[in-house]
Amino acid sequence: MAAACGAALALTAASPASAHAGVVGTDPEDGANLDVAPESISVTFSERLDGPSTEIAVTGPEGEEVELEAAAFDGDTFTQPMRYTVAGQYTVAFRVISEDGHRVDDSFTFTVGEIPVGLFADGAGETEPEDDDPQPDPPAEADGETPVAIDAEEPAEGASESDTGTVLATVLLVALVVALGAVLLVKLLGRRRTKDS
Repeated sequence: MAAACGAALALTAASPASAHAGVVGTDPEDGANLDVAPESISVTFSERLDGPSTEIAVTGPEGEEVELEAAAFDGDTFTQPMRYTVAGQYTVAFRVISEDGHRVDDSFTFTVGEIPVGLFADGAGETEPEDDDPQPDPPAEADGETPVAIDAEEPAEGASESDTGTVLATVLLVALVVALGAVLLVKLLGRRRTKDS
């Protein structure tokens, strides 16, 4: 069986179909390890391409398909602007049709380390902004209730009662003095009337 498969492959390679479009090269190269992620990738074929019929898909390290902008075509080469989610291995799969109508399905992989900020896919690589001046939570009492702050300008309850007592005592003292003065005045007037009579 293996020999038959090998023979079939040999015949296929030797057939006239081998003259159809094929991949000449990729940038980056298949299996490349890159320190910094490239802004775009390109694939060159042995024949001119039919751009509108070309399909390109990029898969990220976690198996997610990365949303991409439209590719650009220049004769026998397509250039694909790239976006990334996380560092790791990316797979570029494509299906192209050459001008002679022959379809080519192929793919290549490359691995990236650092990803420039502008090359992250939508929603990837973004973090919540940190609060520069976070407000601390008020301390809670032992029973879980938040203590109520007392305005320093308002007197405490005990101080208010003491002031009220002081005012009341002052009023009573003044009233007593006035009453004693009135009694003394009455007595003094009574003595004068007795002397005059």
